[in-house]
Amino acid sequence: MNVWRTDIRCYISPGNNNKIEDWYKALSAQGRADADVFIAVMRKTTEWRMPDYRPHLQGTKGLGELRWKSENRAHRLLGFFMKGSWYAVVGCIHKGKVYNPSDSLETAGRYKARIERGQVETVEYDL
Repeated sequence: MNVWRTDIRCYISPGNNNKIEDWYKALSAQGRADADVFIAVMRKTTEWRMPDYRPHLQGTKGLGELRWKSENRAHRLLGFFMKGSWYAVVGCIHKGKVYNPSDSLETAGRYKARIERGQVETVEYDL
């Protein structure tokens, strides 16, 4: 039996830091547990769509977001699809139209461009 599994990869900075792992480690124990369950479900989901995935973020070029709630806060992983994988580039919190950190969209855009140009490494999301 074949089981569908979406490949999720994480951005590695030029300084060799896994930015998604850094974000993940800063979450509370409950936040990490909720993220683990959500990511496991998304990996097995063949068609990503709202409310769990927003494919196009306004004002960005090709960025989407994985979306879940934990501890009454809206958590997001910003990223994009390329060559059969989804690349997670920034983890953040979202409320209304405000992302925390406030530069999340801009940072995600820079990281996306670096991945597309082959300037940085990525690793399998294995947190």
